[in-house]
Amino acid sequence: MPDLLATGGTVFDLSADHRLRNPREYPRYYRREHPHPELLSEAVYGLPELHRERLRRARLVAVPGCIATATILALAPVARAARSSTARAVVDAKSGSSASGHDTGPAGQHAERSGVMRAYAPTGHRHTAEVEQETGLPTALSCHAVEAVRGVLSTVHLVGVEVPEERDLWKIYRSAYGAEPFVRIVHDSDGLHREPEPKILSGTNYCDVGFATDPEHGRAVLLGALDNLGKGAAGAAVQCFNVRHQFPETRGLEFLGLHPI
Repeated sequence: MPDLLATGGTVFDLSADHRLRNPREYPRYYRREHPHPELLSEAVYGLPELHRERLRRARLVAVPGCIATATILALAPVARAARSSTARAVVDAKSGSSASGHDTGPAGQHAERSGVMRAYAPTGHRHTAEVEQETGLPTALSCHAVEAVRGVLSTVHLVGVEVPEERDLWKIYRSAYGAEPFVRIVHDSDGLHREPEPKILSGTNYCDVGFATDPEHGRAVLLGALDNLGKGAAGAAVQCFNVRHQFPETRGLEFLGLHPI
């Protein structure tokens, strides 16, 4: 990476090598020391919704993980609004077989995934560090493999806060994402798709966010869904590229999706 940066270009890194600002987190989550910690301070986390202005000047862009993106976009606005020292998040994330990862064994192949509902990382998933870094909240993340090729659904249980009313959550999300081209608020009282659904996002660069309130049990339930091959990976990189090089942010990303295929 230092050699690539020395050429004077801009690097959009879809690996996990530069996502974390704290070099001490790499041995914890990636089981190795970071070989170039001096690069971490200049790497910009590739979520335009959070870091658009920094991306305009970035030399090194760290494109986020797919589960991290869905979780952060669902959680970050509410976490900011809560401003509670006792707030914490418990996340249940589900992903399809095309989600990338460190291991390439048979457990990740779609034929083996047929009929599967598998907890492959009940604790310690590496995207935990990204969520904590970008939201500022202690986060417990559990990840499950399900029988789907594409898609991520992240269900966030936010506790330790005064549970917002539904109208307040509408205001929070509209304030955060009302002008965002690739984040939509999905929360309906009836119909087929009442909350975010990864299937209808297949082939798109959208992340849909939704919510439910549960004051009886002291929690807000926040939902984020996306296509892990779109907004969760290559689509996010293209969006960051457009921001960095002053193209229209939606260029090349206007496809409305594969649904109902």
